[in-house]
Amino acid sequence: MKHNKPERLAWLVIFGAFGAFLMLCAAIPVSARSYLLYSISSRQARLEVIGGILSVQERGAPAPIAVTQPITLSEGSSITTNETSRGILTFFDGSTLTLFPNTQVTLSDMRESTFDWGRVPMTFLVEQTRGRIRIGAAPLYAPETGAAHTRVFQIRTPHMSAFLTEGSFAFDVTADSSQVTANDGSAEVLAQETAVSIARRQRAVVTRGNPPLAPLPAAQALVVNGDFMDPPDRGWNSFPDPTTPGVVAGKAEVASLGDRRTIHILRTNSATPSQTSAITGVIQQVNREVSDFRILKLAADVRLRHQSLSGGGVLSSEYPLILRLKYRDQYGSEGEWVHGFYYQNVFNNPTNNGELVPQDVWVPFESGNLFEIAEPRPFYITSLQIYASGWDYESWVSNVKLIVE
Repeated sequence: MKHNKPERLAWLVIFGAFGAFLMLCAAIPVSARSYLLYSISSRQARLEVIGGILSVQERGAPAPIAVTQPITLSEGSSITTNETSRGILTFFDGSTLTLFPNTQVTLSDMRESTFDWGRVPMTFLVEQTRGRIRIGAAPLYAPETGAAHTRVFQIRTPHMSAFLTEGSFAFDVTADSSQVTANDGSAEVLAQETAVSIARRQRAVVTRGNPPLAPLPAAQALVVNGDFMDPPDRGWNSFPDPTTPGVVAGKAEVASLGDRRTIHILRTNSATPSQTSAITGVIQQVNREVSDFRILKLAADVRLRHQSLSGGGVLSSEYPLILRLKYRDQYGSEGEWVHGFYYQNVFNNPTNNGELVPQDVWVPFESGNLFEIAEPRPFYITSLQIYASGWDYESWVSNVKLIVE
């Protein structure tokens, strides 16, 4: 092809090349800047075993491995604890995740900007299938450049997603529901296109296929049917002495007293044919680990009408009403906390762990923080017993609450 004006074509080529050069001069710095600001890299977390044996399966691995020593994990790793094992993860920003028994999580995302001056938020996505975890979301730090980091910390369960600020949070996941408690900090909980925000000392509950409930207080009740409005076999079982020939048994049954539903404990004719002692009451199996909580309190309303044995008996172990919390400490040793009530002690019997109350009036009782009072410190609550012990007695109890927070 022949051009009539080759000079014009030459100038067009020169200007075109110059324009392309200018575009490259602009694009290269912009691309380089974009890479430096928005490039992201995957990070790792450190897993330490607190007790037992953990099961870990890394992404792409054909089978899980048993872990008893510290190990570094990458994105996509899954961790499972059994009924006796526990572990703690430390993320690259200093945040922690404690795994309690019978728990499973997957570390789906652990990412941050490749460079200190990057603008991409640190991203954590932990998928929790079941069990209980505690998240300690570390305060955000600023690198030496002075550019403050941002972070997206998400926990996803089969029922909800939660986005966390810095603070301390507990997650409990069962087959039917998920619950997040904000001990410190705040969180946004999403489910079924509905969002609920919780603040410090609040919790959110999401049941399968439903939006989140309105925020609830962080305190949780471990005892069921403590108001005795349901049949007593919901949670409670009889707690009598083994049958002994010649010993008159007492009875413990649900009864109304005024506008209250109560457990009524009654024993009479203990001196027939000779004076004997017997235990009568109810028991509830709690079977709940409480090591992750900071407050443990027992509350009840009590009323004593009659006691024929003075004080707490000769061994300070027989009262017309007794609350006994049985538990295990962190080493698996058995422990218990006992509190008795009496209204008369005419023979000056010992009353260790006993409390003098007025006769035949309702008395509200609340223990202090049992984590500070009970020795050794409770780790796993096994049962709560409510009973009377001694000769003749009559007492009531209502509004029983075992609260953790």
